[in-house]
Amino acid sequence: MAFESYRKLVLVLKRKCPPAYPITVRRVAMTSHRDGDCWLKDCNFYIRVNRELPEPLAIETLLHEWAHARAWSHLHDSLTCDEFEERSHDASWGVAYSEVYRVYEQCFLPIVADKKCSKYRPK
Repeated sequence: MAFESYRKLVLVLKRKCPPAYPITVRRVAMTSHRDGDCWLKDCNFYIRVNRELPEPLAIETLLHEWAHARAWSHLHDSLTCDEFEERSHDASWGVAYSEVYRVYEQCFLPIVADKKCSKYRPK
């Protein structure tokens, strides 16, 4: 099945690292210069990932966008797209990204990794 690891990661993140509101994740057609985005509407988060990305890059993008959902504050609600791009990678996003990445390493990689050859497998 194509993108099986990506789909498993979405399930792990929903269970182990949920944002404040329900979240919907979709792979969709996007412009070639955009890998993904995240927004909040009606108390629901939406993440879109460019469907043209290969699975490893789609996973990286998903982690990045998931961190935006985890770090979201009411201050983001009134920003324009340009302001959001400028201000949304602050210290709170960095902390959220580290939380998301920890779940990726500790809860997801052991599921998909080959026990014999993965350097990421927890001891």
